[in-house]
Amino acid sequence: MFYRVMIFFSIVFLMMFYSVYPQQYSGDTNNTSFSASLVQPNSLVFFVIGDWGRKGKYFQKDVAAAMNHCASIVKPAFIVSTGDNFYTFGVRGVNDKHWKKSFENVYNGKYISDVPWYVCLGNHDYYGKEASQIEYSKINKRWILPDYFFAVKNYTPDSAAVAMLFLNTQIMLKDFSSSQRQLTWADSILKNDYARWKLVFGHHPVYSSNPMHGDNHVLIEKLKPVLESNFVHAYFSGHDHDLQHQKPEGSITEYFISGAGSKIRPSYINENTKFAISKAGFAIVAVNKNTLQLWFVDKDAKILYSFSIK
Repeated sequence: MFYRVMIFFSIVFLMMFYSVYPQQYSGDTNNTSFSASLVQPNSLVFFVIGDWGRKGKYFQKDVAAAMNHCASIVKPAFIVSTGDNFYTFGVRGVNDKHWKKSFENVYNGKYISDVPWYVCLGNHDYYGKEASQIEYSKINKRWILPDYFFAVKNYTPDSAAVAMLFLNTQIMLKDFSSSQRQLTWADSILKNDYARWKLVFGHHPVYSSNPMHGDNHVLIEKLKPVLESNFVHAYFSGHDHDLQHQKPEGSITEYFISGAGSKIRPSYINENTKFAISKAGFAIVAVNKNTLQLWFVDKDAKILYSFSIK
């Protein structure tokens, strides 16, 4: 009886949410093809994809094909995974068949088969042996996950430094003491790094207009101050299975969600939404010393949305 009541109220809540925010997208969807002419000279290019590992099912293979096509136009230096790498229960070890069925045999196109991946862990990865994904870094050089959270410094062709932090938001939400250590670590790195660009990646969104999860008030309280006080340009996440750009009024940081790597969910908007759409796809990011460019691209390699930061 209790579960029936909970289901009833969940349905009522979603119906109320949908009636308030009935649109499935915000902003322009121009559906033009991605081309090299869009990318500014001397740019470091990378892709961002999340919530993908489903043994090729749903739209996973389609998105992988779109990534390969776009990589044939502009080769990415690396790919970032925003987590939930293996559904539904993570991997059981480094020899789990999931590795081939969901990763090696899917992202094997000619132009992406040798591209390294920087990886975040998501909540579904913790349903299995999440440490195996760290161990797999020693077996496959494409898979870069040296620890539960880590930092990388990259440089654009025109010598602009790009500081990149890969967080573990699952720990941040579940373990207070570990959360504080991670936040202190992130704050210290960002505070003492004078890189031209500061980019942070994690699985859970800080802000989201998707009714499945919505805004994360723990991360708004704990993580947002670290991002904003250190002038982080963009925070990328997954978890909600759509493509979003959120920015509350007065925010310094842009909040992007790229969680449409396979299965998607209905996407809606709220007062913070710059763009949101329920389409399978990924993000392309290009940075040089002057500009950060972002494109959301769908499974047919069509541009859905573009945005830039100076």
